Amino acid sequence: MDDELREITEPFAYLPHVKAGAPPTGGHAHDGAIETVREAVHRGHRIVVRTSYEIEVDGRPVSGHLGVANDGRVHYHPVPNLSFASAVDMVKSLIDTFPDDFDGGDGQGHGDNGGDHH
Repeated sequence: MDDELREITEPFAYLPHVKAGAPPTGGHAHDGAIETVREAVHRGHRIVVRTSYEIEVDGRPVSGHLGVANDGRVHYHPVPNLSFASAVDMVKSLIDTFPDDFDGGDGQGHGDNGGDHH
């Protein structure tokens, strides 16, 4: 795949382009959890799913508008053209994209094993 096509089709190739936008800590502050609401109608029944997210990195809260689509994909206001398979994947991408906002990691995390405990 040529570089130009890669830039518009691979999310991680696109992420560096959003660095000029507002970083995660520069989003609109939320007091407490971020709540998302998903709704659907199925066979005449109205379904409402409310999910609360309290996201922290190294004990510091991550603020901003987060949304979850009915298919479970997560999107985040500072990177509006991207969606992620999970909130954890989204936060990993934020750390990679906005490293200056997440400096000072003490190395006590779970490394790159996806959070699995050994």
